Amino acid sequence: MNRRMLIVPFCAVGLVLLAGFGPPRTPETQSPIEPAKLGFSYLTAAQVKDLWRRADTYAMAEAFLKQCGAPSHVERRMRLAARDCIDARALDRVAAYFRRKLAEFSGKHTFVCDTDHSKALIKDTRRRIDNDVAEVRTMCRACLIC
Repeated sequence: MNRRMLIVPFCAVGLVLLAGFGPPRTPETQSPIEPAKLGFSYLTAAQVKDLWRRADTYAMAEAFLKQCGAPSHVERRMRLAARDCIDARALDRVAAYFRRKLAEFSGKHTFVCDTDHSKALIKDTRRRIDNDVAEVRTMCRACLIC
């Protein structure tokens, strides 16, 4: 058998394997799904209400932690955890609300920080915030349309 007849098919198979089995992909043809980031338009009225309630709770917790010298930096951490799946304008809106509430609660409330109960509450509050940030990060990573 002619060596040339053996080499040509092997070269063709090698080129197909190197190039792939389809046409070259361009950014326009890679996926029919365009990644999206979620915003307020995806939330129901009840979910929006719950969001503001949660922001109030985080602001109160952060005011307590700051006064006790153990801030959690929840705003920065939540932004980092959610930035890949939440629209920047939505994050800015929630952050502005959170900062207003934090300033309000910090000016309104004085917390006792040196009791055993307060120290335990600081640890528990930090642990809960850490868990919530981790949950947001996990949810964003699992987002199918983001």
